[in-house]
Amino acid sequence: PFSGEKRAEKIAVVGAGPAGLSCAYQLARRGYAVTVFEAFDQPGGMLRYGIPSYRLPRGVLDAEIQRILDLGVEMKCRAMVGKDVSLEVLRKQYQAVFVGIGAHKGFKLGVPGEDAPNVFTGTEFLNLANRGEQIELGDKVIVVGGGDTAIDAARMSKRLGAQVTILYRRSRKEMPAIQPEIDGALEEGVQIEFLAAPVEILVNGDKAVGVKCIRMDLGEPDASGRRR
Repeated sequence: PFSGEKRAEKIAVVGAGPAGLSCAYQLARRGYAVTVFEAFDQPGGMLRYGIPSYRLPRGVLDAEIQRILDLGVEMKCRAMVGKDVSLEVLRKQYQAVFVGIGAHKGFKLGVPGEDAPNVFTGTEFLNLANRGEQIELGDKVIVVGGGDTAIDAARMSKRLGAQVTILYRRSRKEMPAIQPEIDGALEEGVQIEFLAAPVEILVNGDKAVGVKCIRMDLGEPDASGRRR
């Protein structure tokens, strides 16, 4: 329930992703004046820049965010804390600061050749694609991994016209991605090479042109319950 009272304290929220938006919503419900500072052009964080629109329609996302803004939350986009506005200033002007800057950096593989300009982390690729940036994919794309980010990257690459192969070091049973998403990828023609792990990105000039893999065998379960 909404408190109905207006409180004197002003709160700054850094980041307009799921955490920042949720924090702003709960504070606004309790009568606090909230200002959200977002580095990107639009609010939503991973909901907008990490999840493809075919999974989360932008109209739905925009409507959800508008409901929060309608409570009186102020949104400042293209306002990167540490660059456009300092954390020290926020601490002086607001009675509390919530920091929800997200997890937009992907994991590296730790193999030779992955610094080539046409090798992306999953989150980096999805960010570019969801922002509508022009990406030179070429005809064939290799995606490494079996989680939701990997499946999203594969299905997005397919929509951009590429022939896509996923490399996954375990079997289908161990894939952590949402099962209907895996089914959807297969129905769309994405190939999955199971029990394969990359050991080197093959580079010609300054471009990655292939992936050298080793064949894996499943061992005993690890801490996640999946077989090593």
